[in-house]
Amino acid sequence: MKTTPTTETLWRDDDVNYLTDAFRFRELHERFIQRGEIHTAAVLMKDLWENHALFYYLVTAPNLDIGLHGWTHKDYSKLSYEECYEDIKRSLEYWGENTQRMVGKTKPIGVFFAPWNKESEEIKKACEDLDLKFCATKGGEWDGKKVKSFHHWAVINGHYPL
Repeated sequence: MKTTPTTETLWRDDDVNYLTDAFRFRELHERFIQRGEIHTAAVLMKDLWENHALFYYLVTAPNLDIGLHGWTHKDYSKLSYEECYEDIKRSLEYWGENTQRMVGKTKPIGVFFAPWNKESEEIKKACEDLDLKFCATKGGEWDGKKVKSFHHWAVINGHYPL
């Protein structure tokens, strides 16, 4: 039975990347589908396209939102505005080009999830200029939602009850 997804909790799944096992990730995500909840994958873009199975699943799965976690897992709070802007812009363009290539349309990315939850005015401004919300919260409240963070690999390996 299909249910309408709830959005009271932002389930932030960090560090989804080209090394992520697509089959195991799908198994994890099916828990969210069954519960009628949204699962948000905070994705690292570098080389993500190389894992075609995962990329396709990220683009097409129901109840799955995509957030940007960066090109790589670097501390964006130490970068200049220009460096932040260019890195995020490159990530968004990479996502857009490859989603178009794979399925003929783009799945939007609306949030930048800061690696290590570090922030600076430069990264916040770059996100704003690229029409992204900025989130440096792993727990508590953000954007009217309760944030619960985890790593897909920890859940898959049984280290986090979900």
